[in-house]
Amino acid sequence: MPVVHFNHAGAGLPSPETLQTVIEQLHLEAEHGLMEASAKVSKQQASFYDLAARLLNAAPDDIVFGTGHGQLFGDIVSAIPLMAEDKILISRQEWMGNIACLQNAANLSGASLSIMTSDENTAVDVEALKHALSPNTSIVALTWIGASGALINPAAAICKAIRDSGSSAFYLIDASQAVGQVPVDVQELCCDALVACGRKYLRGPRGTALAYISPRLAKAAIPRKIDNFPQGWNAEDAEPSHTAKAFEIGEASVALKLGLGEAIRQAVESGITHTREALDQKASRLRLALGSIPAVRVLDLGREKSACVTFLVEGVSCTAVKAALASQGISIGMNGRGYTPYDLDMRGIPELLRASVHLSTTHQDIAKLVAAIVAIAPSRETAERP
Repeated sequence: MPVVHFNHAGAGLPSPETLQTVIEQLHLEAEHGLMEASAKVSKQQASFYDLAARLLNAAPDDIVFGTGHGQLFGDIVSAIPLMAEDKILISRQEWMGNIACLQNAANLSGASLSIMTSDENTAVDVEALKHALSPNTSIVALTWIGASGALINPAAAICKAIRDSGSSAFYLIDASQAVGQVPVDVQELCCDALVACGRKYLRGPRGTALAYISPRLAKAAIPRKIDNFPQGWNAEDAEPSHTAKAFEIGEASVALKLGLGEAIRQAVESGITHTREALDQKASRLRLALGSIPAVRVLDLGREKSACVTFLVEGVSCTAVKAALASQGISIGMNGRGYTPYDLDMRGIPELLRASVHLSTTHQDIAKLVAAIVAIAPSRETAERP
């Protein structure tokens, strides 16, 4: 049974070209050996830094690739020097992995961690942030688009507030839900790091990620995990790199990296502005259709919304809904407190369903999902019966 995929926010479906790129490199490795196969595609790998730089409007030297969002984000956070009096500010939409990483950094250094004030839509309140910033604020961490909602945080406005205040805080952006579906310009965002996994809206392979790291952060960072890949030797000892490449690792899958590069190429050539408009139209159509079902409660907040629709079906558990849809060949996401604990606790929502669209999503796909939800949802009379 062909799958109707509404879980692009979890992992997008790779294109045939991306899949073929990975398979061809694996065959090349089997025929010639891993090192030899890597050497044969060295120029192709080098070109991906330029492609990713175009995608993020960055300099190629400030781009690094990794094996996952958590790996890159963790390596970056652990490299930022912190002292006991320092403060870390985070958004309420922060992913659990980010929270654990930042909390660990605070615990090891004695720094404090607190959640930025949010507005009535749960977005970061930029005016409140201006008053919260202090000379001791060392990190401002933002999840641009959360895993449990459609809200798009005002990333550029937050940057302006940080810089206008004179704060020297490092501004870190989790863009895993953003890269591939909305235009990303690190110059406009004036962030110090922007991290994204490759498997979501970029539709790259799992086990891949990319990041932008500013020269300012690269110079100040003290990497805790040292790899031979970016290091030099000055005849006496290892000479660490003070560039973004200090965060790159040598032992990574070339086949998966090539797949990510192909996915980035397609995203750039498709035009992210076009992609954003198309995805917004599809998500809005789905949001409106689900919202018209009496037993469905759409949970999306925010002035700007992403390409996913979060909702609940009254009287039916999220697990049951997801399983019923899967039996019909429809895949959606389901998130709980293990994803975004701060936000869901503040909203009083233990779990939710998430349907996310992409360019491949058709009107027929949306109609099939909506019809399936109508069949699953209890009737108004049943829902109101004591």
